Amino acid sequence: MHFSIPDVTDVSAKTSSNQQSYTLFNIHINGFHHCSLRYSQLRKFNEELQRLLPTAMINIEQFPPKKFFSLSSKETEERRLLLEHHLQSIAQNKYIITSSYFNEFFFNAQLETFSNELPDNDHKINLTICLLNNHEIIIENLSINDTKSRLLDACALKIQLQKDFLSFFSLYLYEQKDNHLNILRPLYDFESPYVSLKQTKKIYEQTCIVFKKSYWNSEFDLQLIDDRRARNLLFVQAQYEIEQSYDLYTSDIYQQLDVLRENNSFKDYILLARTSKFYGHNIIKKCSILYPLNDTKKQKLSECLLAIGNNEIICCLNSNEKKKNQECSFKVTRIRCWKVNWTKQDMNISLEYLVKKDTLQWIIIHGDQAPLISILLQSMVDEILAKRGGTTSPTSAEPVTPITTTTTTTTTTTITTNEQTPSKVFNGLATRTESDLERLNNNDIFDKGGGDDEL
Repeated sequence: MHFSIPDVTDVSAKTSSNQQSYTLFNIHINGFHHCSLRYSQLRKFNEELQRLLPTAMINIEQFPPKKFFSLSSKETEERRLLLEHHLQSIAQNKYIITSSYFNEFFFNAQLETFSNELPDNDHKINLTICLLNNHEIIIENLSINDTKSRLLDACALKIQLQKDFLSFFSLYLYEQKDNHLNILRPLYDFESPYVSLKQTKKIYEQTCIVFKKSYWNSEFDLQLIDDRRARNLLFVQAQYEIEQSYDLYTSDIYQQLDVLRENNSFKDYILLARTSKFYGHNIIKKCSILYPLNDTKKQKLSECLLAIGNNEIICCLNSNEKKKNQECSFKVTRIRCWKVNWTKQDMNISLEYLVKKDTLQWIIIHGDQAPLISILLQSMVDEILAKRGGTTSPTSAEPVTPITTTTTTTTTTTITTNEQTPSKVFNGLATRTESDLERLNNNDIFDKGGGDDEL
């Protein structure tokens, strides 16, 4: 997850319930405002984590100390940055963010933040859940206190999906635009689906909650395809993904897929769709990429569309000269680390990529959905590690914590790394020393097994 505290809200004594002024820190998770909390609430949160998970908290960034006098504007800004780094450090540890206390704290914090906009707890609500073909499912008699897990169970019951298959699916927020659905982000257990939907609609008016599969490995399809209801869900998603890829590349299978769809041969449709280039990919539009040109130090900023899936990021570059897309791709297993950078002027994700055997280089992708790209990358890494551990379903993987976690001096940074050697930091980007490159050059992984494909 990507934590940031981009700003604060000062509450005056006149509007405060206890007639005392205070500062609220506006916490954004994955690019969206989740809650606003006082310093004292965050301090209590830190103390509870220290008590409940002392081992996991050993390497967490230090919590900013308490001060006995009112803070100046400069001191408030310093506290904001320190709190942001502290939360970013916590977000790197999966043992913490998958704990019940973490989920309960941020779930209640969200409800408290937006309590003035919400109905009473006893008030029953209905939520509309969409499939990727715009089919709607109405889930009735819910409460604002219901979690994502509760809503997911209700969806499975309504669809009559076997409980054993529920772990293969999850809930996501999508934007409905021009009769198309564009992914915004996943829903989590630390948020109320009702509140998150309501708040996201303030930014994206046509937001909806979508029920779809939650895994990347297409081999999992074979565990679901013989069950009629699970197969129907797979067909809906396969058809959506094929439609999204029409403009990205030409293929001979489109006509065959049309025939299979008309004949209601859903199983054969899915099996053929799995051979399509962009099957299982999430499409992210309106990005731009700063990418090295022909092994030179020069870089060019180009508008692009991203297709993320199959353990890679495919970047379709817009070419005005040829009036067609040019492609470059980045394998997830060749990304050494990444981080999200967020300023008032720009949001981007920087990938440190193994461009060739002895060369690591930063690739920068600009766009409002940089946190989403980070989420998708992390989920692919988790699934790769789970597969290597011999797991057979998406939820059978234990939480994986990186060997070390590194943060940089830039604001709102997320890094995932499998490296124990610390790096220099220059202008917010980690740069590798000559000894780093020498160690990589002498690493047996380039000569055995994975070859150049993996770090």
